[in-house]
Amino acid sequence: MPNAEDIRLKDEQAEAWFQERFGKADVWLIATGAGGRDWNNFVEKDLAAIGWNEIGDFKQYAHREDIERELTKCGFGEKPSPTSLALWEFTHEIQIGDILIAKTGRNTILGWGKVIGDYVHDPGQPEYRNIRKVEWHRCQQPINLRDDQRVAIKTLIRFSSRKRWIRSVFGLCENINIEGKIDGRNESEMMTYGIDSALEDVFVDDRQFKRILDSLANRKNLILQGSPGVGKTFIAHRIAWCLIGRKDSRPVEMVQFHQSYAYEDFVQGWRPTENGGFTIKNGVFFEFCKRAEKDPDTPFVFIVDEINRGNLSRIFGELLMLIEADKRKPDFALRLTYTHGSERFFVPDNVRILGLMNTADRSLAMVDYALRRRFAFETLEPAYHTEKFREYLTDAGVDSLLIDRIVKEMSETNRRIREDKDLGPGFQIGHSYFVPDETTDEVWFHTIIDTQIEPLLREYWFDRPAHVDELLKALRR
Repeated sequence: MPNAEDIRLKDEQAEAWFQERFGKADVWLIATGAGGRDWNNFVEKDLAAIGWNEIGDFKQYAHREDIERELTKCGFGEKPSPTSLALWEFTHEIQIGDILIAKTGRNTILGWGKVIGDYVHDPGQPEYRNIRKVEWHRCQQPINLRDDQRVAIKTLIRFSSRKRWIRSVFGLCENINIEGKIDGRNESEMMTYGIDSALEDVFVDDRQFKRILDSLANRKNLILQGSPGVGKTFIAHRIAWCLIGRKDSRPVEMVQFHQSYAYEDFVQGWRPTENGGFTIKNGVFFEFCKRAEKDPDTPFVFIVDEINRGNLSRIFGELLMLIEADKRKPDFALRLTYTHGSERFFVPDNVRILGLMNTADRSLAMVDYALRRRFAFETLEPAYHTEKFREYLTDAGVDSLLIDRIVKEMSETNRRIREDKDLGPGFQIGHSYFVPDETTDEVWFHTIIDTQIEPLLREYWFDRPAHVDELLKALRR
């Protein structure tokens, strides 16, 4: 481990680099809406914008506390709120010449720009009323930061106002040039990926995560099951990267099964040509296996989302035998249904299949026993009770009283669901519904309840509306 002197020298080097590159300018990260929805408008209109139009011109407030009071009055949460700090800094602290780095979520950089205008409030605009002019440079491709560079889920983050941020902004900016390419780092250093990285912002304990990895390594096929919102899809790529040993998407493929998905899509089948005829075309899993066969030293992970939505016997066909752990060798190769001649196919030993299954879908039949025998199963549970979930919300700027409410009321709601003889544990509501993207105030919370939790509860208890009203009243009080 580095000693205190090593850390001090790194801090000094980072500070010297920062002063040389930016002088007295500050570096800020600014959110671009859920999923980066505002980014294209920012670039096209040469501006950066911040929301909360309901409280009018930010310059009318003499102090941050005045903004805080107005936000509370308008129903945007209770103080202290990180939102008021963001609005105050956007209005008064950002200076012409400062650097803005555009982000979405916690680990994706979209571009950077130089501030060229003061704060302006334009009440005539339908959407962007609180703006600053910015000269933007778009990344050629969005940049996914390493796990040690990930940032908080906040609307605005001032890196250089505190000395402890300087090393972080140094590590961030040295990877971004004017064209938005990644440079200056050894690829293997950037891609290294282990359990500690995978468990960042994931509410699964390390014992279960290691068991998942061991099951996939030994059994070669695993289904990750759980109720809605427990993070099955979110964790899937992290499991794959841990098996591979680096953050590399080349040996990973993902598809989603549905009722119309067929063997011809998955393995092989006749497909129409431009000339009006038909030709044999290989499916996505066939091609994936051929890629894996050429790189036997690398684990290849094939992820199937909603694996129980398809007709599994029809999709897998003769592959139900070939995916067995002890059949992963050329000795068990078979002629496929549509193959002409003597060509045979087998599933390479380095291929892993990771299925994701929603346990709360009433429309689905049970997974047949032939498939169950070939897969290990792991269940992800809602994580409201975990310390990691509470810490995550705290870091994201959620008020502590609101966190208490989420944990208490959603745990009680899930208890009611578990104990209902017509529902049970598989229908619980997962924690992912309350993992914030950008805003974290009361409006955010009530929007989730109104648009996501209420419809789910009314579907569960469609014949007991009064029961749902009781649960919703507890959630909203």
